[in-house]
Amino acid sequence: MTLLERHRQLGARFFDRDGSTLPRDYGDVRGEYEAFEAGAGLVDLANFGVLRVEGHDRVAWLHKLVTVNVQALGDGAKTYGLLLTAKGHVAADFVLLRQPDALLLYARWSAKEKLFANLRRAIFREKVMLTDVSDVYAILTLQGVGADAILTQTLGTSLAPGDFSFSATKFFDSELLIANNARAESGGLDLLVERRHVAILWDMLTAKGARPIGFDALNTARIEAGIAWYGDDFDETMLAPEARLDAFIAENKGCYTGQEVIARIRNRGHVDRLLAQLQIAGQVVPERGDLVFSDGQETGWVTSAAMSFTHNAPLALGYLRREAAQEGARVQIARGEARLDAVVV
Repeated sequence: MTLLERHRQLGARFFDRDGSTLPRDYGDVRGEYEAFEAGAGLVDLANFGVLRVEGHDRVAWLHKLVTVNVQALGDGAKTYGLLLTAKGHVAADFVLLRQPDALLLYARWSAKEKLFANLRRAIFREKVMLTDVSDVYAILTLQGVGADAILTQTLGTSLAPGDFSFSATKFFDSELLIANNARAESGGLDLLVERRHVAILWDMLTAKGARPIGFDALNTARIEAGIAWYGDDFDETMLAPEARLDAFIAENKGCYTGQEVIARIRNRGHVDRLLAQLQIAGQVVPERGDLVFSDGQETGWVTSAAMSFTHNAPLALGYLRREAAQEGARVQIARGEARLDAVVV
C-alpha cells in the first residue's frame, strides 16, 4: 500500500499544492493541532524535493553562491539558507545537510525548482555534479514535544540530533536521515527516507503514537510561531531583510550572489517594509492579498492567515511599512466591505 493510499484509508481530505496531492486534514483539525503539544504530529511533505551536490569543488562552489557559510560546516551539520538574486531578492530557500561525500539541499518544490535551475547555470569549470534526487527521497516531518521520544521508540535507539546537525542510520537496506528542524513552536524533526520505504516508516511511527497531521494544522502552528514560508510569505519579489531572514545570511563569509545589495541595506540600517504578525479582533480570517491600512492609509498586505486555536482569534502574517510594523501598532485589514481591527504582535 502506498502512502497516498494510507492517507485515504485514514479519511484524509486532499488538495493540490506545488503539483502534489497533500492531506488538508484527517477530519479533526483542532485535534491534529493539539497533537503538537500532547505528543507529536506526523506530516507528509510530499510537496518537497531534494538536490544532491557532489564533486571535488562542491563546497567552495556552493559557498560562493548561497548565504550559508558552507566552508565552516563540518560533516553532519544541518543549516537553513537562502539563494538570492543579484538584487538581493529571495530566489529560493533550503535546508542543507553536509555529508562526507555530498551536500543535500531540500526545499518546497517551487523553491527546489528555482534552486536547481539557478545552481545549474552557475556550473562552469568546477568539478561539481548537481542532481535532482527527488525521485529517490521522500520527506516526513515529525513535529511536537514528543517527537524525539516517538522516534526513539520507533527505531529502538536515540538518534535525535542537536539543533544544527543531522544523524543517519540504516533503515532496512537504505539510509534514514534525521534533521533537527522546528516547523512549529514545539520543535521537531525532518526525516529523509527512500521513497520505497516511506509507507513503512509512516506505519512504524504512527504505531508508536505519532498522529497524522494535515496541512491546515501545520499551517496554523507555523503562523502562530511566526515562521514564514517560501511561496506564501516571501519569494523573488522580496528582499531577504524584508522577510526578516537576516539571521540566515552569514556575515563576513566573502562573496555570494546578492551580497552587495545586502551590504548596502545593512549599512543603511533598514528596509522600507517588514514582515509582521497580526492578531485580529473577531472571528473573520483574512485572505492572502487583503490590504492593510494604518491611519486610513494603505500600509501593506496579508500573505498568510489562519484561525489560532491558542488565541481563539485569527492570526496573519503580512508586509507593513516599517513605521507600521512595530509591536503594539494598530491597523485595519480590508476583507471585502468589512474592516478588521488588528494589532501587530
